Amino acid sequence: MIREKTIELKRDFAHIKRYIKFWFFILFISGALVVYNQYYFKVSKEIIELTQMKNRLITQNTMLKKEISRLSSPERINRMAVKKLKMKPVDYSKVHFIEAK
Repeated sequence: MIREKTIELKRDFAHIKRYIKFWFFILFISGALVVYNQYYFKVSKEIIELTQMKNRLITQNTMLKKEISRLSSPERINRMAVKKLKMKPVDYSKVHFIEAK
């Protein structure tokens, strides 16, 4: 009986030994796919974060452009010159232009 079990174990071991390369190949491919999948999700998450940041910066840039146009409007500059700096409108009849020769 022990001899039969020994022979059976040797047959099983030979069978396992025959397919061990195949199983290592399957395990290697599975591990590679898991690593690739983790990398893919990491890159995908980074792309989403960068896209959101880009959209926030575009919105902020648009708001800053509106603020620039509001602050640099001629009406606002004229109003500030008159109120804060106490400047008076120019009377062009009293202005003398000097021509360079």
